[in-house]
Amino acid sequence: DPSDIELMGIIVSHLEHADDIVLGSCTAHGLQRHLCAFQIYCLHNNLTMSAGKSWLMLFGHIPTTLPILLLAGTALPYHNMVRYVGVHFQSTHRHIFAAHYTAKRDSAITAAGGIVGCELIIGRNRMDPSISLQLYSALVDCHLIHGCELVIDTDKFLLSMLEQVQLLCLRRLLGLSHRSMVAPLFTKTGVMPIRFRRVILALRYLIYLLNLLLNHYASLALQANHALCSSGNSCWLSNLEWAIQHLPNCTLVLPPTTQLSEQSVLSLIKSVSWQCNLFLQSELNNSNRLALLQCRREPSATGPSKYQARTLRHYLTQVLTPNHRVTLTRLLCGDMVPLTFRASPTCIHPLEPVDYPSKQCRACNSLGQPESPQHVFLQCLSVPGLCAARERFLTE
Repeated sequence: DPSDIELMGIIVSHLEHADDIVLGSCTAHGLQRHLCAFQIYCLHNNLTMSAGKSWLMLFGHIPTTLPILLLAGTALPYHNMVRYVGVHFQSTHRHIFAAHYTAKRDSAITAAGGIVGCELIIGRNRMDPSISLQLYSALVDCHLIHGCELVIDTDKFLLSMLEQVQLLCLRRLLGLSHRSMVAPLFTKTGVMPIRFRRVILALRYLIYLLNLLLNHYASLALQANHALCSSGNSCWLSNLEWAIQHLPNCTLVLPPTTQLSEQSVLSLIKSVSWQCNLFLQSELNNSNRLALLQCRREPSATGPSKYQARTLRHYLTQVLTPNHRVTLTRLLCGDMVPLTFRASPTCIHPLEPVDYPSKQCRACNSLGQPESPQHVFLQCLSVPGLCAARERFLTE
């Protein structure tokens, strides 16, 4: 048909997925011809059409008067939001995948509610964090990354909906408040921020496309993207480049289309992962509330302790008393609520005289000594029980 969609010289008149079929055309008359041909095909092959389950969807400029298209004598309705092969499309939004973000956010929240519901049986904060992370990966993360190979994050508001669900789950997992610092949620659990993770998965899909045969439909689509990118038009590749460039504190770029290869993309994936760790560490270093986490090392069972940007911290599984684990986590993350110490866990420095009444240690009353976690646990000598516990800790 002259109105068929063309992909690098190949005519694509329809898509088939099991018993779901999509007919596409650039004009209303062309689509009606496809519907008539489809009806004849079904009659000759003893197939039953479901006109009641069929619908029409327009992309691009929507005319004032919508054309009437018939299938088996039934006028097909127009929809502005549908789901096909698990992906939601919306033709009336500037981002055609806006409905997909909303649907996946709702699904992730429902799955997270099921995990939280376990606490009704075992008690609040009693689930081992390693098990909670497994449930998060199996039930929540799958919704947050669904379709990310094709649905590139070019809308910050839509992406923030998924990010808020991830932060909600990790804060509940660690027992932190809804206003806790963001960076420790990832450095303490080993989870990667969703915006970095989605970009990396999209890059891995690009490697898959690069390794396909040239006559494969997906490979033809990538070739069409190369042409669109070269002419300065918006496409999947340009959206992916935009998403990479707008990662936090990121200076990386997608290689030129002429230099795209499996090795260049793999190198970019490693750089994105490294940039993610660098961003999280910079957030720790630049926050006064997170001084206890700066330059920390993780113990190793096979050798000396070493620096690890993101990992499940050892105390989250070794501190068996739930209340003790949550309290320690809140202390390290600067999330002590209500305020327990007069001074926040900043780098220790002499106080100004004006700060003595409000920040001076109440136990030792030493001039210029702030009542910070570092001072109370490691320096203060006025609490016998604390001094004895400190000696046992240093000895062990």
